[in-house]
Amino acid sequence: MQRIPGLCALLGLLLASTSVVADNAADEHLYYSMVPGHYALIGQAPDGGAAYSGSAEITFSNGALTLVKTINGQTTTAIGKVARATMAEADMLAFSWPGHGATCLVRGDLDNYSRLSCYWTRNGVDHQQPGLEAYFPTATWPANRDR
Repeated sequence: MQRIPGLCALLGLLLASTSVVADNAADEHLYYSMVPGHYALIGQAPDGGAAYSGSAEITFSNGALTLVKTINGQTTTAIGKVARATMAEADMLAFSWPGHGATCLVRGDLDNYSRLSCYWTRNGVDHQQPGLEAYFPTATWPANRDR
């Protein structure tokens, strides 16, 4: 009968360690491994502004996403994280740059790479229409297969 207290202690330790592993796994959202990569992007400035195109790279490090995009030779960097949309109760990405921010929906394409569709606005501006951006993965494009 002395085996039972030892067995209970071992079982308790096992359950405690399992919950720690589960908590750590819950900290990393699927999007953090799903969205990093190279993208082509198209967009339109807020309030019916000019259309534009460019390229982007998303990386994940130290619990945050970094989005580096280049449009017309100008490169900007944003920090992103997974956020929960209040009304829709859905996960999304929230990126912030100096002076503006974006919210993006993430969906898979036909090759199981991520596509992002985003609204963006300038901080402190009451836009009639948000800016729009769409990000298309380029990993399967022939020019990029050797990357």
